[in-house]
Amino acid sequence: MAKIVSWSSIILLSITLTGCAAFDYTKSMFVSGVSLEAVGEQFLSVTHQVGSGCQKGEIPRRMCEDYGEFHERFKRAYPLAVGMWMAADRAGDAATKQKAEDVVRSLSRDLAKLAAEALSALVPEMK
Repeated sequence: MAKIVSWSSIILLSITLTGCAAFDYTKSMFVSGVSLEAVGEQFLSVTHQVGSGCQKGEIPRRMCEDYGEFHERFKRAYPLAVGMWMAADRAGDAATKQKAEDVVRSLSRDLAKLAAEALSALVPEMK
Protein backbone atom coordinates (compact mmCIF):
# COMPACT_ATOMS: atom_id res chain seq x y z
CA MET A 1 0.00 0.00 0.00
CA ALA A 2 2.81 2.43 0.84
CA LYS A 3 4.37 1.87 -2.59
CA ILE A 4 1.02 2.66 -4.26
CA VAL A 5 0.71 5.83 -2.21
CA SER A 6 4.25 6.83 -3.13
CA TRP A 7 3.63 6.20 -6.81
CA SER A 8 0.34 8.06 -6.61
CA SER A 9 2.14 10.99 -5.02
CA ILE A 10 4.77 11.02 -7.75
CA ILE A 11 2.15 10.75 -10.49
CA LEU A 12 0.12 13.62 -9.05
CA LEU A 13 3.23 15.68 -8.46
CA SER A 14 4.52 15.03 -11.95
CA ILE A 15 1.22 16.05 -13.51
CA THR A 16 1.12 19.19 -11.38
CA LEU A 17 4.70 20.16 -12.15
CA THR A 18 4.34 19.45 -15.86
CA GLY A 19 1.20 21.56 -15.90
CA CYS A 20 3.01 24.39 -14.16
CA ALA A 21 5.93 24.15 -16.57
CA ALA A 22 3.61 24.26 -19.58
CA PHE A 23 1.52 27.18 -18.30
CA ASP A 24 1.57 30.37 -20.39
CA TYR A 25 3.31 32.94 -18.21
CA THR A 26 2.05 36.04 -19.94
CA LYS A 27 0.93 37.25 -16.53
CA SER A 28 2.88 36.87 -13.34
CA MET A 29 2.32 33.45 -11.80
CA PHE A 30 3.63 34.73 -8.49
CA VAL A 31 0.83 37.08 -7.52
CA SER A 32 1.62 36.21 -3.94
CA GLY A 33 4.27 34.24 -2.12
CA VAL A 34 1.96 31.21 -2.13
CA SER A 35 3.20 30.01 -5.53
CA LEU A 36 6.78 30.38 -4.39
CA GLU A 37 6.03 28.31 -1.31
CA ALA A 38 4.33 25.62 -3.43
CA VAL A 39 7.48 25.15 -5.54
CA GLY A 40 9.48 24.65 -2.35
CA GLU A 41 6.97 22.09 -1.06
CA GLN A 42 7.03 20.25 -4.40
CA PHE A 43 10.81 20.14 -4.21
CA LEU A 44 10.65 18.56 -0.74
CA SER A 45 8.10 15.98 -1.89
CA VAL A 46 10.05 15.00 -5.01
CA THR A 47 13.30 14.89 -3.02
CA HIS A 48 11.70 12.48 -0.54
CA GLN A 49 10.39 10.21 -3.31
CA VAL A 50 13.59 10.26 -5.36
CA GLY A 51 15.75 9.76 -2.26
CA SER A 52 13.69 6.75 -1.25
CA GLY A 53 13.82 5.29 -4.77
CA CYS A 54 17.58 5.82 -4.97
CA GLN A 55 18.21 4.21 -1.58
CA LYS A 56 16.15 1.16 -2.59
CA GLY A 57 17.89 0.90 -5.96
CA GLU A 58 14.61 1.49 -7.80
CA ILE A 59 15.97 4.52 -9.66
CA PRO A 60 19.08 4.17 -11.83
CA ARG A 61 22.28 5.55 -10.34
CA ARG A 62 22.73 8.17 -13.10
CA MET A 63 19.26 9.61 -12.40
CA CYS A 64 20.11 9.72 -8.71
CA GLU A 65 23.35 11.57 -9.47
CA ASP A 66 21.51 14.01 -11.76
CA TYR A 67 18.94 14.68 -9.06
CA GLY A 68 21.71 15.12 -6.48
CA GLU A 69 23.28 17.84 -8.65
CA PHE A 70 19.90 19.52 -9.11
CA HIS A 71 19.22 19.23 -5.38
CA GLU A 72 22.35 21.20 -4.57
CA ARG A 73 21.57 23.84 -7.22
CA PHE A 74 17.99 24.20 -5.95
CA LYS A 75 19.14 24.55 -2.33
CA ARG A 76 21.42 27.44 -3.33
CA ALA A 77 19.23 29.25 -5.87
CA TYR A 78 15.71 28.89 -4.51
CA PRO A 79 16.12 30.71 -1.17
CA LEU A 80 18.00 33.54 -2.88
CA ALA A 81 15.31 33.89 -5.57
CA VAL A 82 12.52 33.88 -2.99
CA GLY A 83 14.31 36.51 -0.91
CA MET A 84 14.91 38.62 -4.01
CA TRP A 85 11.25 38.28 -5.03
CA MET A 86 10.01 39.30 -1.56
CA ALA A 87 12.32 42.32 -1.40
CA ALA A 88 11.34 43.39 -4.91
CA ASP A 89 7.66 42.95 -4.09
CA ARG A 90 7.99 45.19 -1.03
CA ALA A 91 9.94 47.77 -3.04
CA GLY A 92 7.60 47.64 -6.03
CA ASP A 93 10.49 46.68 -8.31
CA ALA A 94 8.78 44.79 -11.14
CA ALA A 95 11.97 44.10 -13.13
CA THR A 96 13.77 42.44 -10.21
CA LYS A 97 10.63 40.58 -9.26
CA GLN A 98 10.45 39.20 -12.82
CA LYS A 99 14.08 38.05 -12.67
CA ALA A 100 13.36 36.16 -9.43
CA GLU A 101 10.26 34.60 -11.00
CA ASP A 102 12.33 33.49 -13.98
CA VAL A 103 14.79 31.69 -11.68
CA VAL A 104 12.02 29.92 -9.75
CA ARG A 105 10.20 29.06 -12.98
CA SER A 106 13.38 27.50 -14.39
CA LEU A 107 13.91 25.49 -11.21
CA SER A 108 10.28 24.35 -11.35
CA ARG A 109 10.66 23.17 -14.95
CA ASP A 110 13.84 21.25 -14.12
CA LEU A 111 12.12 19.72 -11.11
CA ALA A 112 9.18 18.61 -13.27
CA LYS A 113 11.54 16.98 -15.77
CA LEU A 114 13.48 15.12 -13.09
CA ALA A 115 10.28 14.03 -11.33
CA ALA A 116 8.94 12.62 -14.60
CA GLU A 117 12.20 10.72 -15.20
CA ALA A 118 12.09 9.29 -11.67
CA LEU A 119 8.47 8.32 -12.14
CA SER A 120 9.30 6.41 -15.33
CA ALA A 121 11.97 4.48 -13.41
CA LEU A 122 9.62 3.70 -10.51
CA VAL A 123 6.68 2.75 -12.72
CA PRO A 124 8.26 0.94 -15.70
CA GLU A 125 4.93 0.27 -17.44
CA MET A 126 4.61 4.04 -18.00
CA LYS A 127 7.59 4.09 -20.41
